[in-house]
Amino acid sequence: MKTEKLVEHRIEKHLDLVEDVSEKEVQVVDNIDSRVPIVVNEDDTKDNDFQYARENLYDIIEKGRDAMGELLEIAKAEESPRAFEVFGQLLKNMTDTQGTLMELHQKKQKLENAGDRQEVTKAQNVTNALFVGSTADLLKLVKKETKENA
Repeated sequence: MKTEKLVEHRIEKHLDLVEDVSEKEVQVVDNIDSRVPIVVNEDDTKDNDFQYARENLYDIIEKGRDAMGELLEIAKAEESPRAFEVFGQLLKNMTDTQGTLMELHQKKQKLENAGDRQEVTKAQNVTNALFVGSTADLLKLVKKETKENA
């Protein structure tokens, strides 16, 4: 219905059959709500930043999904190669955004795991030594130790 009016309006415009412009239909599609992150504690800034970025990516994906639906309707109605090209570009951008969302999760996991590994590394003592040298040198050291212990 909406695409039919759009196509009809374009045809009228090109044929100079445009009716009285004072009677325009205006439809509010979606109200935009602004979200501002709340920083509670300095320790929680990573989590807040992650949550804010995640919400933004979800919002972008949802708006892109709505735009894809409308673009597909327009592309089908117009049967224009350019409209299908724009639809394809939006589809690629949506795929990239979803990949970015997954990368965000991986980065958060790496940050959390890196913190855990640092704590484990600090708590451990290294007791093993590594010998660097030839096998002949190692054999000499072993013989020397056995003579001293005997």
